[in-house]
Amino acid sequence: MKMDTILKRFKIGLIYLALLSIVYLYYTYYIRVLIYKHILTHKESAFKNISEGNYSVSIENNNMKYILQWTSKSRPPFYHMGEGNSAFIENKCKYTNCYVTDDRNYFPNETDFDAIAFNGMDVSGISPAQIPKLRSTKQKYVFGAMESADNFPLCAQYLDGFFNWTWTYRLDSDIRWEYIKIFDMNKTLVGPKINMEWPAEMKPLNEELKEKLSNKTKAVAWFVSHCVTKGKREAYVKKLKKNLSKFGWTVDIYGKCGNLECPRKDEKCKDLLERNYYFYLSFENSFAEDYVTEKLLNALNNNVVPIVYGAADYTRYLPNGSYLDAMILGPTKLATEINDIIKNKTRYYDYFRWKNHFVYEQADKPSVCNLCEWLNNEEKFNEFSVWNNFRTWWNGARYKINCASFKDSATN
Repeated sequence: MKMDTILKRFKIGLIYLALLSIVYLYYTYYIRVLIYKHILTHKESAFKNISEGNYSVSIENNNMKYILQWTSKSRPPFYHMGEGNSAFIENKCKYTNCYVTDDRNYFPNETDFDAIAFNGMDVSGISPAQIPKLRSTKQKYVFGAMESADNFPLCAQYLDGFFNWTWTYRLDSDIRWEYIKIFDMNKTLVGPKINMEWPAEMKPLNEELKEKLSNKTKAVAWFVSHCVTKGKREAYVKKLKKNLSKFGWTVDIYGKCGNLECPRKDEKCKDLLERNYYFYLSFENSFAEDYVTEKLLNALNNNVVPIVYGAADYTRYLPNGSYLDAMILGPTKLATEINDIIKNKTRYYDYFRWKNHFVYEQADKPSVCNLCEWLNNEEKFNEFSVWNNFRTWWNGARYKINCASFKDSATN
């Protein structure tokens, strides 16, 4: 066969493949458009199944709420949201009709999503040129964050007036991302909250608990994995150890930042903590309002007095007389206080009176349910809301410190 004949057939083959590709792309796009039109136009129907080619979609047309993750889905809180409505079903949420995707082309228009969510860990890397081009008054822009504002400050001017809802650990967020729940003895959820009401008087301990508490032999424990932090807690602990040594006590540090080992989730570690230690360092890694994580539960649920360190107002989380505040006392006075309390058993017992009135638990499921519930609340969804002073709110008291060197591209 002559070479020119081979080349001719080869060219024909390429043209044929190109035509097939065009037909396939048109066909798949056409199917997506059909699905999209079906979602938007069949409001009266309940669950519908559409299956064509490689596309299969199950939708509740009159109720489904669509959430677009604009930023990375691999970081918290977004990785808790899963794909589709799986997270809402798995967590047995009150509402399961929320559908999550990070596909910006899921609908032809970004304005057709009920909510567009932005992850606090990634927002600082987004310029005004990278936000959605179109926006609808019938959708909500949601700011989601589990990590502290101190570690992830947000300083860009365009963020003021950008978000409709906040979904964070802050107690004054629109939607709460919960780390800790406080119940009364009737199993009613009572906190934490901004204006927490604690009993003026609390009942004394029973003899059984006193017996458990009386056999402790060590002063302070700390389970820690992040050795260098913005809040400089490691420097505080170094000073505390020095001051405690004057009384013959120390801080036992477990994890890669110390010389002792005991995996935090191991039940034996909890037993060790409860059996041996008077106090536990519930030290947050950074300073931010209301940033109180499940570290607090290491102490509260293992019969140890927490020593807290952070920028939160701890009266929103703990009754007076149930904890020591390292920020207020300072390392020298704290060491003296620890020693004095250990020597006075009656005084130590009083730090556990709260156990007659409250139960502390870690949030039993990711707070994805809260977001879906808000999207299903017609009154909240239809209400006009916008965070005009978002930067001041999010950064709090450390706004000027954390944003001092920031150069806003929108104003330069």
